Amino acid sequence: MQAIIQALFKYYPSIWYKLGAALILAVLSFLLAQTKVLTDLEYRTLDYRFANTQGSTYPDSSILLISIDNGSLDYFAENGISWPWPRSFYGHMTRYLSESGARIIIFDMLFTHPDADRSETDAEETDGAFAQAMLESGKAIIGAELKPDSLRFSYLEGMTHSEFRAQGWKKALDSKDAELPIDTLLQAAAGVGLTNIEPDGDGIVRRISPIRSVGEDLVPCLALAALIELEQTQTLSTTGDRIRVGSSDLPVDARGDYLINWYGAAGPEGVFRYLPFSAVINSASAVLMGREPQLPAWIFKDKVILIGADAAGLRDLRPTPIIHEGFHPGMEIWATVLSNWLKGDHVRQFPIYLNLLLTLLLAFLILYGFDRLKAWQGYALLVGLIAGTVAFVLLLWAGEQRIYVPIVMPLLAMLLSYLLVFSNEMRERVFLHQVFGAYVAPELMDLMIENRQVPELGGEEIEGTAFFSDLQGFTSLSEEMEPQGLVAFLNEYLTDMTDLLMDSGGTLDKYEGDAILAFFGAPYRLDDHALRAVTAAIAMQERLGELREKWAAEGDRWPKVAAFLNMRIGINSGRMLVGNVGSKGRMNFTMMGDTVNVAARLESAGKQYGVLTHISAATAITLPETFVLRELGRTRLVGKKDALQTFEVMGRREALPAEAIQLAELWATAIEAIKAQEFDQAHKILLECNSLEDEYPLRPTTPSRVYLERHLPEWRKQELDPQWVPIIELRTK
Repeated sequence: MQAIIQALFKYYPSIWYKLGAALILAVLSFLLAQTKVLTDLEYRTLDYRFANTQGSTYPDSSILLISIDNGSLDYFAENGISWPWPRSFYGHMTRYLSESGARIIIFDMLFTHPDADRSETDAEETDGAFAQAMLESGKAIIGAELKPDSLRFSYLEGMTHSEFRAQGWKKALDSKDAELPIDTLLQAAAGVGLTNIEPDGDGIVRRISPIRSVGEDLVPCLALAALIELEQTQTLSTTGDRIRVGSSDLPVDARGDYLINWYGAAGPEGVFRYLPFSAVINSASAVLMGREPQLPAWIFKDKVILIGADAAGLRDLRPTPIIHEGFHPGMEIWATVLSNWLKGDHVRQFPIYLNLLLTLLLAFLILYGFDRLKAWQGYALLVGLIAGTVAFVLLLWAGEQRIYVPIVMPLLAMLLSYLLVFSNEMRERVFLHQVFGAYVAPELMDLMIENRQVPELGGEEIEGTAFFSDLQGFTSLSEEMEPQGLVAFLNEYLTDMTDLLMDSGGTLDKYEGDAILAFFGAPYRLDDHALRAVTAAIAMQERLGELREKWAAEGDRWPKVAAFLNMRIGINSGRMLVGNVGSKGRMNFTMMGDTVNVAARLESAGKQYGVLTHISAATAITLPETFVLRELGRTRLVGKKDALQTFEVMGRREALPAEAIQLAELWATAIEAIKAQEFDQAHKILLECNSLEDEYPLRPTTPSRVYLERHLPEWRKQELDPQWVPIIELRTK
């Protein structure tokens, strides 16, 4: 294992750098995700999941809600009974529901003060009737409320039910921390539970606290008090992440809060069944008087009953992920919690360590992917990872058992990773503009960034094409001009030529007077570097022709020789060294090597042949047939030991006149005749070629004349063997 790790460090160091950066970003994302702004954002993503994805489970059908609604208030008001109603009503209902077989009766109401005295009854009588009904039922749970400064949570291992109730409520009764039911009702109820529902920081109710502390003692929430009775357990135990009540395990977070699993729409038209209070009380009265009830008893058999307010002005309404506007009745929140617990419909929390690992992986993939892939592939990876993360989160959420994966932290890590990549890319762009801006086209620099080909300072060997150009006749021109005019002339010429060079993907090396030195294939790698170089040469020759016409039309502004200037170009392809060369304080991105030297010699040798664009076989072999080339033979350049096959670039076939095409064809037959030592035949063909040569001012000679006047006479004098290869010796540069 140690050897494997050492090998990874040796051969893949960037992996470890990226992994270290990803780890830092993952930790930073975790810390930032704890801030209020991002916590609220995470809450919103959770709300979206609840509101927009249908769960695969439904509420417990045994839960029934009895609503104190507007209809019930109106019904009793019409019968002369105004709100608040006598508590004997609740006793009457408790007795009826209990006799009908209800499992438990839960009042989401506070009875913190004695009932009001009325003309026909007094408080002691109505409170006593309610207490007696609860005592006989043994199934009633009533509510209490802790004051805000007492809302805290703590665990107490192994507390029994009897101790739980006695310690919690008896001591709370003497404290100033709680709003408790009056003692008459407190002693009669089967259980008492807190009705406190605290929203998250953004005001939305998403969780409840099953247990709260009062002083040093623990008290249950309303739903937990009901569950304790339903489970008929004598033991409630707590651990670090769950509360166990009988056979029910309730998962809680680090604060002891339970995340509610919402089923769907709220209210009478929602997922829970609602019954009006008036209908139930009338049914209870009908049974008492021996009449047929409006709601038969079997409706309530084995049901978990929750009684609470839903009328305008009485509503205990809370904003929830399902309804942000505040129309979720409080009793339905408790119904939802109790259904979660009875059915085991818990939202499973994705372990934090797995979420951190996911965050680390996503950050690493983005950092490493952008470093290794082309720009568009990197962006495709980024979009794919974001989409994949969202899909993963929603897939786990939409399962039969909802699993909640916090999404803000991994998304934040991906954002931070991209920002780091973007920052590095901007630095690379600045670096490129500083180092290469003067001699590389902006489009080429964009390609270098896009394809991750940012060169480092120093030299590297590449496969490329060297390019040399020189103005024939410039010396005569410069002798006739003042320095200021000469500079203006050169600036116009060099600007146009350099633009064409860069448009073809060339990199400017330097200017040497009127000479242009350039190369293709670096710093951005180009597979078609030779084709680009020749294309640039043709475009530059055409542009020089346009400039000659312009200079001639400008009359006396320029010397007459300006209208006759020609440009010689030498091009050679092969291995070359490119890189930043110079002193510590001043460097230049340049080219070196034998390929470069040969290109310079080809430019100079063009004068001896009378050709303008002179290329090597290494360049010519890569060109398509759309270019018309003239083989000049094997030439031993000055200072070179081996002879080199060279060519003249005559132009693109579709742009050449018929005479030029004919010349190229005749020339090819002449060369074949020379190779076959048929010099008389070659002489005859070369004479015809010479008549087709383009004559223009300042052209010192033509290839036809060079062969006719120099090489053919020399070869005729020599005794040649059958394997003879014609080689042209150049004695001057």
